[in-house]
Amino acid sequence: MLNKSFLPSILAFGLFCSLLLMPACSSGKPVFMRLEGFLGGNEGLRVTVLPGAPPSVVQDRGITPFSFVVSLENAGEMDVGPGTDNPFVLVRLVGIMHSNFGLTPETAAKTLQEPLQSAMRNYDGSMIPGEIAYISFDNLAYKPDVADNLALNIRTEVCYDYETKANVKFCMKNDLIESSVDATICEIRGYKPLGTSGAPIQITGVWEDLASDNTIRLNILIENVGGGIFFLRPSETSNLLSACDPTERNPDAYRIEVSLTPAQEGDYEINCPRFATQTSSTSGLGFTGGSSGILRMYGGSPVTLSCFVTKTSPSTIRVYEDMINIKLRYRYAEFLEVPLLIQGYI
Repeated sequence: MLNKSFLPSILAFGLFCSLLLMPACSSGKPVFMRLEGFLGGNEGLRVTVLPGAPPSVVQDRGITPFSFVVSLENAGEMDVGPGTDNPFVLVRLVGIMHSNFGLTPETAAKTLQEPLQSAMRNYDGSMIPGEIAYISFDNLAYKPDVADNLALNIRTEVCYDYETKANVKFCMKNDLIESSVDATICEIRGYKPLGTSGAPIQITGVWEDLASDNTIRLNILIENVGGGIFFLRPSETSNLLSACDPTERNPDAYRIEVSLTPAQEGDYEINCPRFATQTSSTSGLGFTGGSSGILRMYGGSPVTLSCFVTKTSPSTIRVYEDMINIKLRYRYAEFLEVPLLIQGYI
């Protein structure tokens, strides 16, 4: 039997050990301050089909003409459409024999002809919703003769350029020793304050660690939080029939462009070893590193990007916080299926 006099010591030791192990036993979810400014959110374009367009039931032999109207609301924080940094927005009807509805593959694909302003924060902190546009496919009718009812699904594919922007604070010190005095300014090790714009691909966490005397490492977690899939933006003009091809033969699937820019340009050198260029990523030549490049997210899974930030100019300030701006560029695809019942005319 244990001596009762040892029990307080054992309990205290157990509590101390549990506190040490708590971070390792936690859920693993980032715990950081959210920087103000961005609205946030996990949407770019919010895609819906206008009620009644199409109707739920139409008749065969071209008796019931109808329209198919797609609503595009810019729920994120980046402008899209002609004249913006995200000019390409495509709506396409697939999953049907186009000729049966008086369409061709070419007429079943339309692009946005005017820019859509993003959602934004008002001066009083309230949200101003993003603009809405409608893409309409008119004068559709099911031409063949059916003996009985025929149930179909018309798929709407929306393929659009989008961006994610993030601001991340990080800590720099002139020595390797962490102290309680410095902690009131910043600490090198731990999750960092982060602000991310509303978009379907998000930076969901940034962890800082020490790499050497004048270099820190940022581990940046990037995730697809939307309901679609994503692609690298092509360098040439997009083919409306093959844009956002979700099949495995598309080499641009699940790749994005990433760039990191320090707020104080010229004070730091940034190197992310996993970056590739357009040429090296498609030819299998390997990684090129640098502060910007192409990142593959295999199968669309979350990926952690490690980047090294080296201070290149001397500073007399012993400990301070600075900021890095991160931008993600990509093409995103959303899919929406609408049931349609074709009734045979008697």
